[in-house]
Amino acid sequence: MKYFFSIPCLVTIFLSCPLIAQTNLVSDSPIELINPPERAETVAKKPTIKCTISVAFDPKKLLVLLDGTDITGLLNITPEGFEYKHIMVLPPGSHTLSVTAYTADGMELKREFTFSTRHSKPLEEVYSNNEVTTLYEKTTYRDKDLVNLPSWKFESNLASESKLKEKGWEFKFNTNVRYSNQNLPIAPPLEKGFNLANYLFQGKYTGNKFSAQSEMGDIQINETPNTVYGLARRGGDFLFQFRDFFFLQLRTFVTRSEQLTGFEGGTGIGTTPDDHIMGASGDIRFFSDQLKFRSIYVKGGEEESSFGISTTGGAKKGDVWGFLFMTDFFKQKLTSEAEFNLSRFDADTTDEFSSEKDKAYRLKAGGTLGTYNYEAIYEYMGPDYEVVGNQGLQKNREGLMLKTGANFKIHTLNLSVSRYNDNVNEDDLFPRIYNYQGLIDYAFNKFPSLPLGISYQKSIQDSAMEPLGTLPIRIDTDMVSGRINYIKEPFNFGFQTSYSFQNDKTPQDNDTTTVTCTLTPTYTSDYLSISPSFSFNRSKSHLTEIYTDTYTTTLDLRGGLFQKKLTYGLAGTYSWIRASDGTTRQDTINGNFNVSYLLFKNLWGFLNPSMGIRGLYNKTYDRVIGQEHHELAIFLVISTSMPFSF
Repeated sequence: MKYFFSIPCLVTIFLSCPLIAQTNLVSDSPIELINPPERAETVAKKPTIKCTISVAFDPKKLLVLLDGTDITGLLNITPEGFEYKHIMVLPPGSHTLSVTAYTADGMELKREFTFSTRHSKPLEEVYSNNEVTTLYEKTTYRDKDLVNLPSWKFESNLASESKLKEKGWEFKFNTNVRYSNQNLPIAPPLEKGFNLANYLFQGKYTGNKFSAQSEMGDIQINETPNTVYGLARRGGDFLFQFRDFFFLQLRTFVTRSEQLTGFEGGTGIGTTPDDHIMGASGDIRFFSDQLKFRSIYVKGGEEESSFGISTTGGAKKGDVWGFLFMTDFFKQKLTSEAEFNLSRFDADTTDEFSSEKDKAYRLKAGGTLGTYNYEAIYEYMGPDYEVVGNQGLQKNREGLMLKTGANFKIHTLNLSVSRYNDNVNEDDLFPRIYNYQGLIDYAFNKFPSLPLGISYQKSIQDSAMEPLGTLPIRIDTDMVSGRINYIKEPFNFGFQTSYSFQNDKTPQDNDTTTVTCTLTPTYTSDYLSISPSFSFNRSKSHLTEIYTDTYTTTLDLRGGLFQKKLTYGLAGTYSWIRASDGTTRQDTINGNFNVSYLLFKNLWGFLNPSMGIRGLYNKTYDRVIGQEHHELAIFLVISTSMPFSF
């Protein structure tokens, strides 16, 4: 029996030998992580990483990666190893440190460590990342005509991001605060002194079955294309989600209809519908989001124009209902959307006319099947359908679009056709304009270094039901374009060309031809980037037999020397325009340059001051009238960046 007992013991010992040898190999490695402890959790926002290398190594060949990012240039290297102090706050969680070193005789030493961090004992994540940038600019020379150019200006910006997180709770705050001053008035909406560029406060809770989120500040609302979409204003919103065997989402929001800037206007939250946009929506989803239904209601008003928002007439007021139905029962092979909307809108509350009611609806179906994709969209927008806060809507429009495509290994083909018209109610006072468009695009991708493609587009604009005295419209446009690139890092040579013929089939017979050729060679490396372009455009009117040639050359050059302590840039455009009848002969040059030297990097651990010059030059020469105009200005620039976190 003792022999039978000994055999398993010997087998066990034999099988354990490789493990023991491997363990000894790891423990005997000359690379050791001293701090933080390996495979342990450390409470620190900016942990000091310290490694020892017990054999002689070449410091020039040392490579250290932290979570895949090369931090070698930031190390304090000693004969015994290296030490790294994280400048900004390190995110909590698991981290990987990879160290590669070479001995004097060229032998590679490699070791990988894992450790984890949390920011504090009570909170997993608590930090504030900040950066202050300042710029002082002094005009050293300028032409007398540049009277609107300030002789000096000072600008400073504080960008701040703060976060608190523990388990399901999370709070974030982002803001940019600016200070501006110069010897001339500043164009609105900017003002001299301190100003609030933007801010956003977010609070979120995520549980097993429900979650909630609240935002206040500069928010963006995206509901549906026909209600509010891309609405970026100052205000607040609240979102509640519940998920079990179905998904339920409720959202409310309110924003100021005026575009607020600086500290004026407060939070944007209010209950007065004349100068606010407010709404609510509800989503319910079944069968793992295969069936979705959303209902939206939005109301509000606009009193006047504001920065980036232009309105005509008097104050506006309105509301809209939206209903959206979506399906995806076949794993993206066939998806569908149906949206129906009812609006009530008063374009001028000061006149005697009341609100106009109208409707809009949209049907969409599409999907992906292997290498093929397809989509069909039908849209209708009534002549009086308008929504406060959605200036991008095109009312009085109806049409259909069909798209399909195939993406093979070396071939890509896309097709689309569409038909749209205005005057959906056939108003006798206006003609109906039809727009037809077809597009076929082919790309050949067999050679990654030489992609090429060609496309053909046919457009038709036709009118019908023209009232008496209105000229008909019938214009056909054919355009063929091609593109080819030669890519061999760090070079990329691109060439694009197109030919367009616009056939005016009305009695005016104003046919035109346009030819365009563009060459875009680029060179990109760590210390130098050159992006010139050369283009030629000829536009010819067949009615007058006059053609106009435009030659345009652009240059964008950026680079750095002495490990990017000295940076420079040059950008410019030269345009040469000639008409065959001599009525236009104009040369235009626009250019700017900058040279900057980084005086210190991480002075006192956070300060990065630099000094340099920049300049601008503009020239316009009208050879027909013999008039020439020059603009030249040179500036002394002193700037700093000061990142800090806690």
